[in-house]
Amino acid sequence: MIKKIRNFLVISRAKIQIATVSNSLIGIFLAGFYNNFFLIIFYVFLSVLLTTFASNINCLYDKNVDMHYKTELAKAINEIGERNVLKILLIEIVISILCIIYLFYNGYKTTAFLASLGLFLGYAYSSPPLRIKARGIISPFPVLVGLYMFPILGGWFLMRDDIPFYLLIFTFGYAFMNEGFILINTCEDYEEDKREGIKTWAHVFGLKRTVKIAFIFSFFGFLCLYPLLPYKNLLSLFFLTIFSISLLFSSFDIYKLSKSKNLKIATKRYASRMPLWFSITRYPLLFALLFAML
Repeated sequence: MIKKIRNFLVISRAKIQIATVSNSLIGIFLAGFYNNFFLIIFYVFLSVLLTTFASNINCLYDKNVDMHYKTELAKAINEIGERNVLKILLIEIVISILCIIYLFYNGYKTTAFLASLGLFLGYAYSSPPLRIKARGIISPFPVLVGLYMFPILGGWFLMRDDIPFYLLIFTFGYAFMNEGFILINTCEDYEEDKREGIKTWAHVFGLKRTVKIAFIFSFFGFLCLYPLLPYKNLLSLFFLTIFSISLLFSSFDIYKLSKSKNLKIATKRYASRMPLWFSITRYPLLFALLFAML
């Protein structure tokens, strides 16, 4: 049983999922209302479930890619069994749909709609026949939109119905910041993806340019977010300072990577820092928003 749980955590990208909870909560705290504790827990559960579904289906259909380098993922799929993974995916889909129906019939129609799109993008990103992750220029957009924008917007619309301009700027900034980090993971898989006929931005623009784009995205995200951050009290100011330092540190990491002579090797080394980048930027931002509302 322990081995099965471990394998499931592996294909669910548990190391990265540690920072996933913040995606859904940021939108709620940004809205300034969080008095319905059950609704918040329910939405966080749904967001994590959708991300888990996307991770599981990605590991299933990327098994041949992962066999070349990320062997732990391919091994976990083999030990669970592809048939059992399909059963897990079906259960995740059914539970997700039931949660979406609950949101819809309780009046949270916009959030339900965004969650539905998120479920579809999680499927379309990795699985044939769409397999958007392999389609060159459009390959990063399901992650950019479905993983980083929709959770924030969905959390916001749980609490409010308006769409202020600063919400859109904040959401775009947050999405680009995170996409800058995830592009390093894309570069890490350059050779393995190429071998399996998968075309990502790393193949469209080349490794050097893609790493530079990653740096621009992460720093652009900082420029979008910084003017909108709520400096309302000492606690929020403290966490926003930590967020700013952490984001600049992470961006500088990517900048140093761009100067590496052998990017194929360097991206594999730097990609291991991605969970750290996510955690040290997302959680200080989350706590800053929380304390700003107190």
